Amino acid sequence: MKIGVFADTHIGRNIPREVGELRRKAYRHAFTQAINIFVKEKVECVIHLGDLFEKRSMMSEDSVFVKEELQRLVNSIREEHGGEVSVFLIRGNHDGALDNNALDFVKHPLAKYLKVVGEAAIRGEEESYFFKGIRLIGLPYHPYISRVFKNVKNVIQRGLKMEGEIKILVIHNFIHGYHEVPPGVPPHNCLTVGDFDELGVDMVLAGHYHGKVNPMESNGTLFLTPGATEAVDLSDEGPFGVYVLDGRRVRFLPIKPLHEIRNVKVDSRDAVKPCEWFVEQSVREIDAYSSNLQARGVDGIMRIVLSGYTENDPHSIDMSLQKEIAKKTVSTGLLHVDLVNRVEDVKQRTVFSKLGSGLDYAMEILKSLGGISEEAMKIVEELSITLDEKASQRTGLLTDSDRSLFVKRWVQILEKAG
Repeated sequence: MKIGVFADTHIGRNIPREVGELRRKAYRHAFTQAINIFVKEKVECVIHLGDLFEKRSMMSEDSVFVKEELQRLVNSIREEHGGEVSVFLIRGNHDGALDNNALDFVKHPLAKYLKVVGEAAIRGEEESYFFKGIRLIGLPYHPYISRVFKNVKNVIQRGLKMEGEIKILVIHNFIHGYHEVPPGVPPHNCLTVGDFDELGVDMVLAGHYHGKVNPMESNGTLFLTPGATEAVDLSDEGPFGVYVLDGRRVRFLPIKPLHEIRNVKVDSRDAVKPCEWFVEQSVREIDAYSSNLQARGVDGIMRIVLSGYTENDPHSIDMSLQKEIAKKTVSTGLLHVDLVNRVEDVKQRTVFSKLGSGLDYAMEILKSLGGISEEAMKIVEELSITLDEKASQRTGLLTDSDRSLFVKRWVQILEKAG
């Protein structure tokens, strides 16, 4: 049986805002291409590894789009190949929380082919699915997945001992030893390859990591991450696409993006350069890329990262470059230039010590509360989830009513500690 695997489609994402609608179209385009691949490959099962949506910026038409594309998949497989297909989804960190899950928008009583998996399993309740010889268990995103995984591991093991020729675990978190975990991600937000030893699972399919990762086998378990279907951030290099599994045979099938993205770095290295130097070098790169796009008849977005040192005001670089960019994007295929200015003023250069994450500090500070530190960490955990879900896009803060609930619980804990 063929299985189509994709992840991190982020339907509804509109970053950067200057070209927000173009980016919305790009994510939809990639999703459509993924469905086209699955139809062509005659898959019988599709698994999405989380972050189907970008909940904070998605609109109602985004959920309608996804439902129609999934229905098109089912109808096409049935009409063109005479088969049936099942679709399994897990919740990613951009899909919302358990009680406000964007995946609920694609459920329908008549859509028997679609299952949202893992919400019971992550609470320690038995939940597994059997389909044509496959036993599947899902674990949605959790900011403290290392602790949660230890608590539910026995339940997962029992589920995987049930009938099934191929046992698959679907997750949406980083895996140390398989993914290159980004700096600053705390250990409690990750699993390790060793966590899956003796679990009795044949395949671990992991979303959350936006780059395609080659299959890796460890102690009889195959690890697989297809990455995103489109650049989630302009710095993402790709390639983007989907995996198709046929037994343990794995193929990566690329998706051609709607708009090309080019990342360029302008760096003075250790030299101190005038602001004009950064502007000139950047304009040269912009001209070259604009000409290249025109010659190929392709539309593209460019991201320029400026770094190095100057004795002038680094902010003046942005102002000069924005004027040049306005000229270049009028009649060429260059849709947008994103500037990331990391140039430092040597007269004000300051070196800061490296700090850990805020959650690391919280864990260290709360140790002083003794027996109630675990209760306090639960509040920190719930607060981080609520911030992801409800924080203002402008300020990053919660409303007074949302914040007051946590304040009351903190007061109660501090009174216990006192």
